[in-house]
Amino acid sequence: MADNRTQIIVREIKYWKDHKLLPETQCDFLLALYTQGDESLSTKKKWKLNPLLVVQVILLFLMVPFSFLVVYFTQFNSFLQLSILILFVSYAIWVFIYLWNQQSTYIHIPIVVSLLLLLVVTDLLVTILTLQSLYAYILFGVNFISWLVCGIIFKYRYLMISSIIAFIILLFANFSHLFSFNY
Repeated sequence: MADNRTQIIVREIKYWKDHKLLPETQCDFLLALYTQGDESLSTKKKWKLNPLLVVQVILLFLMVPFSFLVVYFTQFNSFLQLSILILFVSYAIWVFIYLWNQQSTYIHIPIVVSLLLLLVVTDLLVTILTLQSLYAYILFGVNFISWLVCGIIFKYRYLMISSIIAFIILLFANFSHLFSFNY
């Protein structure tokens, strides 16, 4: 009878853990307590390598250098370069949505890659439109503010910090002519 009750409690804790009714660390503690460390009763998941995930992560990592290659080292038409970059950004967003639905821990990779690709797109747009420096700084500022917004929405501190640092560098680049660095 006691074993039956323990199994019911373990199933209930697994349900709480799966539906995030309690924090995962508390559920793990309770599972270890009630199963007395027995691996067969607890919800220890074995790490399994997903080939599709590996291919997606490799493609995401390769997109950043290829975007620089397309923009800075080829003689393609500017609109063809922009189209390729938009295709890269679309793929990164698609991978983000896929990993979000899978609740994967690798969700950070498509976020960072898509934001870096959007930065390259912004640079290419500034080049194509031959914007004055003020408008270019505004466009880059909007890009860095979007990083901050993504960091706030997803509660990723590294995005918030990197956006603030990038914005400070942008402000320094914009107003560096006001400072004299001659000693």
